[in-house]
Amino acid sequence: MSAGFKYNIDPEPSIEERYDVSTGIRRRGPYRLDTTNLNIGDNLPSFIPIAANLKNKKCFVVRNVQVVEAYASGATSLKIKKQSYVYVGMHIGNGANGATISAINKSDAKFDLLTITDFGANLAVGDVLFEATAVAGTTPKNVANSALYESRKVEEGNNLVALLSVAREIEPDKLIVPFSAKDKEKLGSDFQFNE
Repeated sequence: MSAGFKYNIDPEPSIEERYDVSTGIRRRGPYRLDTTNLNIGDNLPSFIPIAANLKNKKCFVVRNVQVVEAYASGATSLKIKKQSYVYVGMHIGNGANGATISAINKSDAKFDLLTITDFGANLAVGDVLFEATAVAGTTPKNVANSALYESRKVEEGNNLVALLSVAREIEPDKLIVPFSAKDKEKLGSDFQFNE
């Protein structure tokens, strides 16, 4: 490292392959990433779920969250896996119930703590919730049909990204952002999860 330079960047943790990279097939051309509710400087890790409009080449981060501590109906806080892309005002759901996020606490090193309205049902560790169109939580806002090919830092202006259309031997426990059941249904046999 050169004298006088200080690099204050945390590298992405080195982990095993999230999928068998020899099976990955990229989509043609770059896609323009919608950065609404993403912060400039956010690092998007590889292989997060992406909803892509294949006609106009625009794509969206699918904001799924994974529960890390059991939730009892009526509680106003929910612990989720770190590195989610949730935001205040976002609705989350599981297809039957939902809630709205009113605050986010990222101070703990092991989980993010969401302050939410009553979800209306119990949640178990490992449950995956999606960003919903309304507080009822029945309909996902975006459903994945691709995955991010490589990690990307969100920058001002246009953010062009490469996407995967096919991947095999995906290890769900190694994913930073999980795929919901509705994502897996839409991805079909193009994405094979080791479950």
